Amino acid sequence: MEITVHEFPDMKKLSVQSALYIADIIKGSIENKGRCIIALSGGKSPKQVYEKLAEADVSAGIDWRRVFVFWGDERYIGHTSDDSNYYMTYRSLLSKVNIPQENIFRVPVEVTPASYAAILYERMMEKFFMSMGAVNGKKRTPVFDLMLLGVGTDGHTASLFPGHEAVNEKKRWVVSLKAGDNIQERITMTLPVINSACNVVFIVSGEGKGKIIRSVLEERGTDKKEYPASKITPETGTVWFVDKRAVK
Repeated sequence: MEITVHEFPDMKKLSVQSALYIADIIKGSIENKGRCIIALSGGKSPKQVYEKLAEADVSAGIDWRRVFVFWGDERYIGHTSDDSNYYMTYRSLLSKVNIPQENIFRVPVEVTPASYAAILYERMMEKFFMSMGAVNGKKRTPVFDLMLLGVGTDGHTASLFPGHEAVNEKKRWVVSLKAGDNIQERITMTLPVINSACNVVFIVSGEGKGKIIRSVLEERGTDKKEYPASKITPETGTVWFVDKRAVK
């Protein structure tokens, strides 16, 4: 599996180049397939990327009517909360482009309990991906055209945390769990789904991640995969956009 790492001196340059790269993937997918299905990431790192992607000069040529958006993970909180991945991406990107509301598939956090919300999101995905003919028949997984991810200082990605049983899920597309610093309820897509994507792009910035990033990249070619981010091994490889602060 090929790993491509692009390092930038600061987040500003990273956001420009990664946004251009993402825009090219979207346009290419629309040209080749007539649509682009994306799973967005939350967190602080992607916010500037989304803002840049929303700018007219970067998104020029994207037919947003053919873009369909999901979330790789979400906190189990109200969708208008400042900590909501959906709310952050809606404010920074989706509200600024001409994407139909019916093309946006947010996690149904209003459904209780969280385990039911995860099941409902999986069923929403099943219905959509089947209708689009975008299911891998052999693996029985949805095939995203683009999966955006980040990495935490503990090596988690999406809401897959080191040592949590959700990392070992093989059948479900979406699960709920309690994890993180505050043992917060979350909903996340699973490794089989992430690893079936056509394009997987990591956006990583911020201090304190250098050791994790080096370990993740070193673990890729070994059987020892301590961090969930090390387990992201799609056949098409991964592309990493990192700033210097993140690799120190």
